Amino acid sequence: MAFPFLGLFIIFLSVAAYYRKRATAQQKKVTEDFWSREDQANQIRRKDISNLPYITIPLEKFPIGISDDEELTDYENDLKTLASRKILNLSHQSNTDLKLAYGPANLPALSEYDQNYTTLLRNLVAYADCLIKNGFKSEAVPVLEFGISIDSDIRANYTLLAELYKEQGNASKIQELIDKAASLDSMMRSAILEQLHTLQNA
Repeated sequence: MAFPFLGLFIIFLSVAAYYRKRATAQQKKVTEDFWSREDQANQIRRKDISNLPYITIPLEKFPIGISDDEELTDYENDLKTLASRKILNLSHQSNTDLKLAYGPANLPALSEYDQNYTTLLRNLVAYADCLIKNGFKSEAVPVLEFGISIDSDIRANYTLLAELYKEQGNASKIQELIDKAASLDSMMRSAILEQLHTLQNA
């Protein structure tokens, strides 16, 4: 009776070895392809990046100076500083992609511009939240709407704006937020949509 079990065990080991070998070969190919693209990317000459879709912060649409609250003033100063810097949303491109497109010499600058974008998204939500806490709910709307317009994937940007729409009798606009969130290429997409649907149906 031991022989059938031994045979099955040998078959199991053979199958396991086959799949392990295939997985190793696939991983080797992935690694080789990565380094091949990296080598190619590192040979690209510097490209002109002056005409990329840089983001401009519309400070004139924000309630700058509406209050002498220290926290609000700090957020406004942060936004003014960011407004003087170059900002790009490069979140869907890897470093290799950027080097292939614009040359490795531009990578430090592009990485800085992308970091400015991430900082901007966080500051917009923090600024809007502070406005709301200080009673400036209507004034927070254009701040949050700007975040949506530049493809923010911060959940609070959507939920705060949806709550304000409901309070202002503009609940129909929540569907616009849902449509926008549905188009996001982000890990936060599902969580944002779930929260928006909850607010819409509340």
